Amino acid sequence: MSLIKEAELPGLGKKYQIELESSDRLVVVIYDEGHRELYHFPSGESEPAFSFTLTDQESRQVGSVIGGAFYQPRMLEKLELAIAELRIEWLKVAPGAKVVGKSIGELGLRKNHGVTVIAIIEEDSKGKKKATAINPGPGFVFLPGQVVVCAGKLGNVERFQEIVTREED
Repeated sequence: MSLIKEAELPGLGKKYQIELESSDRLVVVIYDEGHRELYHFPSGESEPAFSFTLTDQESRQVGSVIGGAFYQPRMLEKLELAIAELRIEWLKVAPGAKVVGKSIGELGLRKNHGVTVIAIIEEDSKGKKKATAINPGPGFVFLPGQVVVCAGKLGNVERFQEIVTREED
């Protein structure tokens, strides 16, 4: 297994250094503005062999490909069967959405909607995103502007998305 080191880059973002099994290093710098820089250092080298920059959207797309969202190697077929229906989504709570001012328990998300809330992400006073609740309990109340990280079967997540992102009439 690879070793990952994380370092804060004050005013810029974060740096992750991944020691690969081949002894090469991959360095990923994530800037607060969203873009990423990737550097590949061959084993024993102090200068990168190559580097490139990705936008935030490109990074997420590449991450999906690498994470197996589009293709699963054959050795993962059993795992694929277990999670074939699982979807994880990031949904921003609309100001007039049905969930605003209601708690997870009141909505009965697991029982009534088949969805589990993994985390809630909000912006701090400086506009930086931060997780304000990891695995929030039934008393957690939804507010406009929060980003809800949720998991469930595709159809359940799509129905939940409607009550989170759509304004009530």
